Amino acid sequence: MKEQAMCAQARTVSRIRAASRPPWFGNARGYSPRSPQPGVDLFLDANEGRPFESALERMASMDGTSLARYPSFVELEASIARFWKVDAGRVVCTAGGDEAIARVCATRLAPGAKALVFEPAFAMFGAYARGRGAEVVALPWFDSDNFPLAEALETVRGCPSLGLVCLANPSNPTGAALGRTEAMSLARACEEAGVAFLFDAAYAEFADDDPTGVVSTVESAYVVRTFSKAYGLAGLRVGYVLAPTCCEADKLRAAGSPYPSSPLAAELASTSLEDRDGLAGSVQRVLTERADLFDVLTASGARAVPSQANFVFARVADAPGLVRALAERGIAIRGFEESPGLADAVRITCPGDERDYARLRDALQAVRRFL
Repeated sequence: MKEQAMCAQARTVSRIRAASRPPWFGNARGYSPRSPQPGVDLFLDANEGRPFESALERMASMDGTSLARYPSFVELEASIARFWKVDAGRVVCTAGGDEAIARVCATRLAPGAKALVFEPAFAMFGAYARGRGAEVVALPWFDSDNFPLAEALETVRGCPSLGLVCLANPSNPTGAALGRTEAMSLARACEEAGVAFLFDAAYAEFADDDPTGVVSTVESAYVVRTFSKAYGLAGLRVGYVLAPTCCEADKLRAAGSPYPSSPLAAELASTSLEDRDGLAGSVQRVLTERADLFDVLTASGARAVPSQANFVFARVADAPGLVRALAERGIAIRGFEESPGLADAVRITCPGDERDYARLRDALQAVRRFL
């Protein structure tokens, strides 16, 4: 039966003419979100935050009227513009940071161009770049490496087919962060070369220094932000781009849906953005957990990496064993068994909750033989 299905699929594919399929989708495979995990009720594998009380209260007060209408993100974009002190015409709301990355790739990568990433890189950089017919080139920035600034500058200045540089800062999955001076050196080099600079600041709220304000002044830079991490709204899928100009923002709007998310997402994102105390409390809780988690892992023999994000990345004695052992205790963490150079690594999200963190801490002590 399986062979018959494969043959039928092959016959169907053979009937697709060349003009009807971009060649770069020939062997494309989509990103696979987490599968259901029976018995797991504490998810520390995707770096999701927790919503603020103010957002939950606002949601409880809403009626169904807004759900019957198409959403408008004009007010949220205006609030974001005031927050960052930029022209509201430069702000484009998107379906999470992921879709922001997709729109930048759509508007700044010609077929056959190259996109530069720093490995290990956020998987969607490569997925969206290849989806536009670009070739992905990589420079190593593993947990034991210094950021390859000299090599990156050389690539930007010396590769005429380079269209886009993608940098997550802090980095996912290691949590390493680039300093403001280095980030601006790379941004300025991209500006001089006419290359787009995608600065993914998904975890910037947790970093010692957030260069969003200065990077957003550079005319090559697209700063991507999200409400999924520090604001705890991952399930609502809402993020945004600070485009370099209003003209470039219009191109981003043309590259996606005029209704990127829901009225509920727009309303709760606005409420969360205004709640400075909620953000400060959420971030401080994560920073406290992050410092302790680093110490717990290190004391148990793991090679934990100092992190600037809401998670801790570590090299351990038996990564697959640790993932399984914690899952048996109802806790999901991220393993990288199939990722080159990361087979012995795990990434553990800080839960941002005192009780859940105590549970994680106790579980790690119980399975420390895997660390």
